[in-house]
Amino acid sequence: MLSNIKISKEFILLLIIAILLIVNLFNLNTIKTDVKKYEDKINSLQTNIDSINLLNLEINNNISKLNGDVTNITTKIENVDKTIKIIKRNTDEKIRDVDNFGVNELELFFSNRYGKK
Repeated sequence: MLSNIKISKEFILLLIIAILLIVNLFNLNTIKTDVKKYEDKINSLQTNIDSINLLNLEINNNISKLNGDVTNITTKIENVDKTIKIIKRNTDEKIRDVDNFGVNELELFFSNRYGKK
């Protein structure tokens, strides 16, 4: 009777191992299916990343172009500022010269400039 129990325990243990092996084989197939879903999701995300990288490249190109435009406009502003300074300096010199004119020189200056009436 004792040997029958021992065989039964061994048989039950063997049966449990066989059942676990079968369950494991079925689970391997579902794992492959899950991997396929993840691969599809990864491919979808990679496509989105590629699209975003293209948009990012376009934005960077636009930024570079705008930086060039800003540089050109800054140069033009600096040139206008230099021209304004030159005109102001010339005007200041003429005002100083007119301030130093005597009565006769002032009369001659205005008659030459605006004509005699």
